Amino acid sequence: MGTTGITERIIELRRAALDLQQRYGSLGKLEERTEREGVSPDDHALYTDLLEWRAIKHELTQLTELEEA
Repeated sequence: MGTTGITERIIELRRAALDLQQRYGSLGKLEERTEREGVSPDDHALYTDLLEWRAIKHELTQLTELEEA
């Protein structure tokens, strides 16, 4: 992945993270809510969003390090 591709992916991930932040406030708040409410057998939206946000955070960290190298 070239520098342009990395930058585009970082922008895409930041937009996705911002969307989640607007819905839940922060990753910590979403984690607390998921722990408090649990995962409904009928609706996995909270848990799916939690996993997505964690994955976004992890990938952003990796791409930022790669971009700085």
